[in-house]
Amino acid sequence: MPPRTTFTEANRRRKLLGFLRGRITLAKLSLGAESFLRAFWPLLTLIGFAYAATAFGAIAALPTNWAIGALVLIGLAGLGLLYVGIQKFSLPSRAQALEKLDESLGNHPIASLQDSPAINQKDPFARELWTAHLEDMKAEAMAARVLLPAPELARKDGYGLRLMALTAVVAALLFAPKIGVETLQTTLGGEAAASAPSVAIEAWATPPAYTGKPAIYLTELGDGVRIELPIGSEITLRTYGDGEFSLTESVSGEGLGLMAPEEGAPARDGRFAVLLNGAVEVFDGGKTLGKWQISVIADAPPTLDAPDGISKSREGELSIEYAATDDYGIVSTRYIIHPELGQVNRAFGLAVNPVAVPADFTGELPLPFTQDLTDIKETLLADYSKEMWAHLPVTITLEVTDGAGQVASLEMATDELPALSFFDPLAGAVVEQRRDLMWSPENDQRVSQVLRAMSYRPEDGLFPNSSTYLLYRSAVRRMGYQMEDGVDEDERTDLEELLWRIAMQIENGDLSGAEARLQRAQERLSQALENGATNEEIAGLMDELRDATRDYMDELAQNMDPNQQQQAQGESRTITSDQLQEMLDRIQELSENGQTEEAQQLLEELQNFMNNMQMVQGSGSGQQQQSSEQQQMQDGLQEQQELSDEAFQQLQEQFDQQNQGNEQGQSLAERQEQLREFVEQMQEGGAGAEALDEAERNMGEARDRLEEGDFSGAFDAQAQAMENMRQTLREMDNRQEAGRSGQDGDVTAERDKYDPLGRPLGNKGRADGDTAVPDQNASDRARELLGEIRRRSGEAKRSTEELDYLNRLLDRF
Repeated sequence: MPPRTTFTEANRRRKLLGFLRGRITLAKLSLGAESFLRAFWPLLTLIGFAYAATAFGAIAALPTNWAIGALVLIGLAGLGLLYVGIQKFSLPSRAQALEKLDESLGNHPIASLQDSPAINQKDPFARELWTAHLEDMKAEAMAARVLLPAPELARKDGYGLRLMALTAVVAALLFAPKIGVETLQTTLGGEAAASAPSVAIEAWATPPAYTGKPAIYLTELGDGVRIELPIGSEITLRTYGDGEFSLTESVSGEGLGLMAPEEGAPARDGRFAVLLNGAVEVFDGGKTLGKWQISVIADAPPTLDAPDGISKSREGELSIEYAATDDYGIVSTRYIIHPELGQVNRAFGLAVNPVAVPADFTGELPLPFTQDLTDIKETLLADYSKEMWAHLPVTITLEVTDGAGQVASLEMATDELPALSFFDPLAGAVVEQRRDLMWSPENDQRVSQVLRAMSYRPEDGLFPNSSTYLLYRSAVRRMGYQMEDGVDEDERTDLEELLWRIAMQIENGDLSGAEARLQRAQERLSQALENGATNEEIAGLMDELRDATRDYMDELAQNMDPNQQQQAQGESRTITSDQLQEMLDRIQELSENGQTEEAQQLLEELQNFMNNMQMVQGSGSGQQQQSSEQQQMQDGLQEQQELSDEAFQQLQEQFDQQNQGNEQGQSLAERQEQLREFVEQMQEGGAGAEALDEAERNMGEARDRLEEGDFSGAFDAQAQAMENMRQTLREMDNRQEAGRSGQDGDVTAERDKYDPLGRPLGNKGRADGDTAVPDQNASDRARELLGEIRRRSGEAKRSTEELDYLNRLLDRF
């Protein structure tokens, strides 16, 4: 039997736990809340559901008898649950509160403080030990904390009814009219219901989607509030209850009223657009349910500008830089290019009427990738170089549209639709004939004659290489054949594409070597200066010339022959890379300032200097020449292969189409003779060899066989000609390899001793030796050079690298 606790012992324990008095009270409240929730949660759930149903008018919607019956049932159920709750509820004791506090601690010090020693109570040592133990437990009990109520209702409410009721109550508090008071009055009936009928209204405004603005719930804003809405916003009204609803509004400009949701039902809904400043008011009889003052935010039209007008990019594209703004953003763009036939100079191939004026060229203006389309700055780039209307008068219209459908447009006229410029006269002539061919079939005969006349003397150097000439002749012959039966649309399209390809090959030339690219760049720039090219075109050609010059200098540095360079030093003047760059910059500056004659003169000086820089490179030049001859031989071999294939095809068809075979044989014989003449020209140019002579003889035999219609004999002769051409190529490769092997040992050892201009380099990388300078006293010249270095080092506009270099020179002097 446990020892009895005396009054004195209980009093001692109370004093010992006195520091926990406040926390014991809070623990009792927490336990009381737990007991209350466990006992009364069913009653609270019932009250929550009943309130939500009443607030939203669910009970009021029932017939009166049913509604009263429902309320009676709810009341009886509530009384029953109240009785059950009272039976289960109990107030917590002090011991329970101490136990709840002790649960928050690990060693349960509060329980230890309530213990007493079972033995040796009179032993002084035992009492001291027990007192020390109580002090430790008291220190730990100081950390006791009151835990929150934990009724653990989830095990009792498996369906979560209490959570559903809570959600329904929150929804009723937020959205039910006047928190359900009016609906409850309606349910109970009486004079109160008659004076305050159960009615409600919801209203919201939805701005147009393109504005990006959210919808506004007007009901929450209260009556008489002034609201700013973008023009075109839509206001939606919905009324609830059995009131006598009506609407007055002055924002739509039509004075609309409420509408019935369905036929035969009372008018209770409204929807209209906001177009004007005004008011919206909804009534229930004579009572105002909602009133709002609306201020319209006007949608400003978009703006559009192209400050630089119509221009052309370096690649020959139509270029228009435009700027557009709108308060809410641009949603669509387009451009329209309208050909102006009435402004065309009707001369030469344009004198006849066009077969059809092309439809307007249309497309979309570029938009930025960002989502902000309120302020746009972009550049339209479109290539119409291959169109018939390139370089002819057009009107270009730009359009931008905002979300409201407002359009801003900008119209610009130009005498020439920007397109790729051809600076080579022959390429430009081919493009012009191509345009005439597209203009009207009436020009076919004239175009054919002009094209034939342009290739009358190919040896005059009009064509950059043999392959381009052969392709040109193929186009001329093809057009002649097609004109016999009339050129259909597909043939005309193929011919237009072929002529464009030929023009591009002529314009770009044979750019297989650095020297060829340099010469081509100089020719194109010179032709552009004569034709009055735009600054953009000049800038592009200058960049091309700079690149070609740099590549040419690099090639000179790699292929120079030191022995022959030393011999050539006294015969050619020298120039630094800075001086060369200054000369190029000066050419561009003169051309952009309209001083074309001065720019041409300086360009000629540059060409003369570069020609003088073509130092004797031994077999290096020979190797380049051989490489060019090999390319020509390969082109000829390819052409011979095509002729052989066509001859073999005619051999197969000879028995079925004898007449057509004879006509095709004459065409192939003409092409075979042109190829034989090409090989003969190569022999005269120094590419002669026994195999090449034999190839020329085989081609003559093949020509004769083709004229006679003997495709079998022609095919055999062509096969022998191709074999001899391959043998010639092999001999060229052997000669080139032998030339390289004999020079590699000497050139490699000497190459690094000279700069790209052929001047020998000293031990420290500076040019020395017999560098050519004007006859002048050395001391005077040195002083002039030192003064010039000092002057340049004081110019802040020069680059950091150049200033560092000049300072190092001053340090040496």
